[in-house]
Amino acid sequence: MEKKTLKCPHCQQMNYPMVEFCHHCGESLHIKADDEKQTLVEKWFYHAVDAIFWLVDETARWWEIGKLTIKLKALRRQRARLLSHFESLDKSGGETSLEQRQTLMGITEELARLSSREEFLRTRCWELIPEFFFLIIFLVFCYGLFAFSPGGTMLPRTSLDAGVFSGQVSKVRDLPLKGHSVISRVVYYKDQLYIGGDGGVTIVDPVTGKASETRDLPDDFYVRDMVVRNDELIIGGFPGIYSLKNTSLQPLYKKNQLPVELINSLALTQDGKLLIGTIAKGVLKGNENSAVFVLGTQGKTVRDFGRLDSELWIMHEDGILTGSNGSFEPVSLQVLAGRHLRSMVTTERSVYIGSDQGVIAGYRNAKNWVWTLLSAGKPGFVNDLLVSGDVLFVGSDEGLYRFKNGRMERLSSIPCQALAAGKSFLAAVNSDSILLCYFAPFVSVKDQPYLSSVPEVGSYTPSMPVVSMIPVPDLQFGRLPDFQYLENELEQNEQKAVDSTASGSEEDVVPETKFPPELQTPVFSDLEKVNDYYYMATLNRGIWLHHKSSWKRIDGVPSVGLGALAGSNEFCYAYGSGNGVYKIVQNTSQLFIKDIFTDGLLDINTSKDGSLIMLFEDGQIKTSDKNGKLQPLTSIPSEFKGEFHSIWKTGSQLVVVVNRGVLIQESRKQWNLVFFKGRFEGSKVTAVTKGPNNTLFIGVNDGRIFKLSGASLDFVGTISDQPVAMNFAGYLWVAGKESLYFLEKNKLIATPFHVNDKILGAYPVPDSKSIMVFTGSGIKLIAGRQ
Repeated sequence: MEKKTLKCPHCQQMNYPMVEFCHHCGESLHIKADDEKQTLVEKWFYHAVDAIFWLVDETARWWEIGKLTIKLKALRRQRARLLSHFESLDKSGGETSLEQRQTLMGITEELARLSSREEFLRTRCWELIPEFFFLIIFLVFCYGLFAFSPGGTMLPRTSLDAGVFSGQVSKVRDLPLKGHSVISRVVYYKDQLYIGGDGGVTIVDPVTGKASETRDLPDDFYVRDMVVRNDELIIGGFPGIYSLKNTSLQPLYKKNQLPVELINSLALTQDGKLLIGTIAKGVLKGNENSAVFVLGTQGKTVRDFGRLDSELWIMHEDGILTGSNGSFEPVSLQVLAGRHLRSMVTTERSVYIGSDQGVIAGYRNAKNWVWTLLSAGKPGFVNDLLVSGDVLFVGSDEGLYRFKNGRMERLSSIPCQALAAGKSFLAAVNSDSILLCYFAPFVSVKDQPYLSSVPEVGSYTPSMPVVSMIPVPDLQFGRLPDFQYLENELEQNEQKAVDSTASGSEEDVVPETKFPPELQTPVFSDLEKVNDYYYMATLNRGIWLHHKSSWKRIDGVPSVGLGALAGSNEFCYAYGSGNGVYKIVQNTSQLFIKDIFTDGLLDINTSKDGSLIMLFEDGQIKTSDKNGKLQPLTSIPSEFKGEFHSIWKTGSQLVVVVNRGVLIQESRKQWNLVFFKGRFEGSKVTAVTKGPNNTLFIGVNDGRIFKLSGASLDFVGTISDQPVAMNFAGYLWVAGKESLYFLEKNKLIATPFHVNDKILGAYPVPDSKSIMVFTGSGIKLIAGRQ
């Protein structure tokens, strides 16, 4: 057979066959191998054949190694017997024969040969182990990224039929609702509306209007969020998470499987797992039997979730975090400065954020983001958002709005706390009513000029009878108290309101008096009223007095260190841990207790005789006489150390409020603990005030309000915010981080007042239908109807 010679492509000289380099110039001949001409299928086939041969060879090698191991053990035993025999002959004086020595030499040589063969085979067998070990580590790492990373799984894409909600409103139904003072979430599940709030879950049939309640939830369960997972409704709130499936309601997690029980928000991931937003503990990733913390979110109170491309958006009370795989970064936007974020919804290329000052929208193009404020005026205080295609629905205190084609239109003036979309209707819910809006198919008015405009929602008559649970009272949301009730309780004087318009909206809130120049940007910490004098404590500018529309700084007190106040019928006391106690009489002050006696001072309660009861951080309780001389009174059991909030005296009882409940003193060394109703794990007392008839009102960080009367601790209601300050002036006034509430007829009602500053207290103006609200930026006035 003739062998083919090769021509060099560089020097064009002929070379011997089957060579790689030219004999004349030394350049590579660039001979194409046969595998370069093979197709991809052929290559994979050959790789598979090679893998099969490698597997056969590897099996044969291990089989041979096994046989060699058996032979080596047998030869070692023979050699050991011979050596033992030689040793015994040597001791007895005998001599070994030539045949025995030759046998030993043969065994030794065979051992060396088989050992080298075994070592060679083992080397060939283990040469690919590092590659396999690295491959296994890589696969485990990739699996961990997707399976074990808490933030790696994104939220699924959800969308509604945009055509259903793009047209004009064709029909409206207004169903009454009872049993809630706060509505947190509404979902459409199995052709019914499930409404969650501080009264548990209410189920409403939108066709008949009939309402019913879930029976298996705890009596004090406060629903914060609900999501639908396949045929299961997951309900989260205070405390814990429950699952409703086939009319069976059961806890989703057993005891100790859920590390935090104050649940604030829920979301489903693409793989059906849960993202759980908590109160002050960040985000949990919930699996079937456990929930783990998501790194980078610790210490956050999470309000909502969203998704944009491969990023998870987490909205908390202080801002927004974005990221994935446990790595999150805050979103720094100037347009969000000074606003309290309340809700968020995301689409393919946009983000809508509801705040206490309108709706902010973020649109992303190919290069950057564009952020804009959709509503400069109304809606102002946004409670919920819902997106259907390019249509945005906004539920706010000012009513129901729809944003479409760059225009914000008002559909209803009835306040809305939560939104939900059914198959053919939109539900806007507040604590008193359910508004169902049915939309006609979208038709351009230009194409159909005979179509008339639809009147405003609320002017329709329901098309069928409405069956309610109980008769519905007048709307209680966003109004001021019945001032006639206060006429006999407030002192009459000549002080008039600055603005007494006949409206109760936020636009009527105006400052009553301006701060003096030296009191600009104070850091307020406490408020106390003594007769008609109002004392305000700051952390950086001393104590200030407000009396008859004028401000005056109290002389003789330090500028810093006195951040708390305690008042009696005649005097006001300013104090701070390690900074002494000062007694203030109108606009003068004097040192009452020296600073060396106030280390660890936590709270002070005043008595009618001018003496003080003082609570210290170590549980010691001391009393002082009229001259400021201290004497030990009693102490609190050590297991409550770190839980103390304040000390009070109701009648003859000494009461200490702790995070678990109320300690009532029975004797000098005996205390009885009355627990808060419901679970108290993770609860923290944030505000306490004294009411009429020796009662105490107590606010907990999850929004619950309790009333202590004698030895009975009763549940009053819930606000949709964390209580910050409380005071009693004709009514119980509860200030949250964003809103102001009052208690009327055993129901907590939100006022039409929202502010960015800290609210210290609210007091009705005598001889006027207005409320004077003390805030971090001054005194503001809410003018009621005359």
